[in-house]
Amino acid sequence: MELDIAKSLRTAIRDGKVSIGAKNTLKSIKRGDNQLVVLASNCPQRFREKIISKSVPTVDLEITTVELGSMCGKPFTISALSIIDAGSSDIMSIREKEISNDRS
Repeated sequence: MELDIAKSLRTAIRDGKVSIGAKNTLKSIKRGDNQLVVLASNCPQRFREKIISKSVPTVDLEITTVELGSMCGKPFTISALSIIDAGSSDIMSIREKEISNDRS
């Protein structure tokens, strides 16, 4: 069964706890309360490098900041977001899918 990323993200935002934006994502990483970081393909390099250097579970989506914002149901661009609590969303399965694709 294919994961509907847009639906999963909207559910996580509605039911769980999500930190939206690169600066807020970095703050959640410092607090140590994130489970997964989602990055848009055109996330600014300075934020991408800082986030990746923290060795947190990260998923690079092949969508732009505009598309990620729209996918999350927001009227603005989103370069990064941190899933703190997925709620009833199945978004955490994207991480398992990414890991299994890396091993292939």
